[in-house]
Amino acid sequence: MNPDVDGYFEHPLIRKTSILKRDYQVRISAKALNQPTLVVLPTGLGKTVIALIFIAERISQGEGPVLMLAPTKPLVEQHRRFLEDHLEGVSVGMLTGEVAPAKRKESYEGFQVMVSTPQVVKNDIISGELDISRYRTMVFDEAHRAVGDYPYVFTAEMFYRKHPLGSVLGLTASPGHDISRIYEVCTALGIENIEVRVDSDPDVKPYIQDMEVQMVKVEVSQGMRSLISVLERMFLERASRLQRMGVLRKGAVPSVKELLAAGGRIREMIARGGPDSGPLFQAISLQAQAMKVAHAMELAETQGAEALYQYLDRLLKETSVADCSKATKSVVSDGLFRTALNMAAGLRMDNPPKVDALERFVKQKLREDPGSRIIAFTHYRDTASQVLERLEKYVDIGIRPIRFVGQASRGEDQGLTQRKQRELLDGFREGTHNVLIATSVAEEGLDIPGADLVIFYEPIPSEIRTIQRRGRTGRHSAGKVIVLMSRETRDIAYSFSARDKEQKMERQLLSLRRMLKMKPIPSKRTEGEETKRDDQRISATLDEYSDEVVRISEGEGSLIEVDQREMPSSVVEELIRSGFKVKPLPLGEGDYRISSRLVVERKTAQDLSDSLVDGRLFEQVTRLRENFERPMMVIEGDDPFNKRNIKKNALYGALASITIDYNIPVMFTTGPEETAEFLMVLARRENKERRPQQRSGRAKKSGLREVQIGTLSGLPGISTVLAGKMISHFGSLEKVFTASEKELTEVEGIGSRKAREIRAVLSGDWKG
Repeated sequence: MNPDVDGYFEHPLIRKTSILKRDYQVRISAKALNQPTLVVLPTGLGKTVIALIFIAERISQGEGPVLMLAPTKPLVEQHRRFLEDHLEGVSVGMLTGEVAPAKRKESYEGFQVMVSTPQVVKNDIISGELDISRYRTMVFDEAHRAVGDYPYVFTAEMFYRKHPLGSVLGLTASPGHDISRIYEVCTALGIENIEVRVDSDPDVKPYIQDMEVQMVKVEVSQGMRSLISVLERMFLERASRLQRMGVLRKGAVPSVKELLAAGGRIREMIARGGPDSGPLFQAISLQAQAMKVAHAMELAETQGAEALYQYLDRLLKETSVADCSKATKSVVSDGLFRTALNMAAGLRMDNPPKVDALERFVKQKLREDPGSRIIAFTHYRDTASQVLERLEKYVDIGIRPIRFVGQASRGEDQGLTQRKQRELLDGFREGTHNVLIATSVAEEGLDIPGADLVIFYEPIPSEIRTIQRRGRTGRHSAGKVIVLMSRETRDIAYSFSARDKEQKMERQLLSLRRMLKMKPIPSKRTEGEETKRDDQRISATLDEYSDEVVRISEGEGSLIEVDQREMPSSVVEELIRSGFKVKPLPLGEGDYRISSRLVVERKTAQDLSDSLVDGRLFEQVTRLRENFERPMMVIEGDDPFNKRNIKKNALYGALASITIDYNIPVMFTTGPEETAEFLMVLARRENKERRPQQRSGRAKKSGLREVQIGTLSGLPGISTVLAGKMISHFGSLEKVFTASEKELTEVEGIGSRKAREIRAVLSGDWKG
């Protein structure tokens, strides 16, 4: 790389006079070439330029092709255009879900840089359409998404398996304030270096435009305060009942966060069951009612009468639908609900204070500078429509507003197609529209022209979204941000929350950067002890269930055919991680075909319940029995016997019929990982059974362990995998049967609830 002296960056693969040189971009790119790097850079400081330099240098070093991932179709197209505009002699391709799988394989092989959505890449790795080993360089845009089961995590893992020394660049403006989340992102992407820049850093400070942030408090009318008071009475009545029931702490008015936590605790208590579960079902309904009223209060305080009326009216209309929830019916039947609805209807005619304030600031800015561009962010579509309707009244004085929302349709509210979104942004860029009224779709990534003024209709407690919204101004010249806050409402708390989280995020990032210099995150670039332990665990698992370990070889026990509808499941990911190949097919019957005679139908606990209620279950069972010699069923989930709208005895009866009448074995697993392990064992045993028996001088094993495992797996919720762990932990069936609840919970995979269930079965008296 050779940054030249007259202001432009020079590189043989980057068009001349194409990219202005910024030293910090060059330095960050150079470091990223040496080790996997996460770049945290404020919006508008050129993360994409860093990616461009990084990609160009990797290709010139002979380390191409390059795979770049971005979370949305518009972002993918935006990156493709940028790279095409600036790379010289480098072919750039683009893939989204709109391209048929059959055509994607050729596309990967035809371009030096491929930009894609992560779900497409994940699916193609799983199906075999993409051999990830062809890429030694990857770029992850909006890298803060690399947590949990987001496709970035799986793709990065598969990439490092093929190229332990591969090169990775992650880009984000705001990874979040939680240090554990930041660490999770770094671990998932194999990050060894973090390049953080904040506004005060000397190398970026010359490029930071002045930005004025003005917090504007808006008065709430007396009529709206009276309405809020009615909603508060509804909320406190339900919260008080939950407190008296002992599921919500007593004292101050509970927050939404506390209500959500209470809901989780109530569901856990229901799952444990017992003769006195009746009040718990009443409690879960009360919690749902309180959540609905809390949402109405939030709309009243932060959005205004129109948004509140629309929400209450939707609740009222839901009660006429057959499957309306009991919670909704209870809220609507409350006499105070009708009072609130009527009050909201009356207040709709008043001018909403926030809309008045927004209108005032838009007019003022366009009077000062008629060529200005303004973005107004609203959290809800209904509010965006209300603001649009107000501003459209002033087209004659030069206000040309447009509403910008996502692609999804919500009832009668039609979303915008990708093509329509591009047209609107082009119009905003060219001045056809000068006020963009946008929801969250305009926060992340999209190449929206820099605005001279950004208005928050309401503050939001998320520091990531706050930074993204604010980054829409001050890109090329001084910008201004106005945040509207209803006085003495949760708006104030949300504003302080976002500010505190943002400050904490900056501190955490700087601390993590210092920590990495002293103690790097465990690297994915070399095989560590964790990988070896995983391999040993897999081998041990196989050894428990077969007389000898059958090694995987091409076409020999390593391929499982999977129904296309199962491809997005975590089970498939686990199979791929363990070295199996999967082939997506429209199977018709069953989800996982192990061989021509053996097929497995997988059902989650919820799906089992639903399919029994709607009559699908026994239709599926009949077809499985008719079409396969050895069908099986796997029930996946911690608690299949405590699901909605069905009694436990009905499920027991259905499972008994499947096992006895249809002769279909039923296996229980706690989650996708156990399901995948079981499928792998089935595949290996099936492959071994089909192979000719080899002579061996060794005596056959006694099979005692298999008998022990079979005995334990008859207990409720105990899979063969978990049974093996119990035998390994205690050493004998006798010790398992005499173990206390506390001793049982020492086994990996057994929690307190499952331990109680096991003890209840082992110690319960038989009643004839």
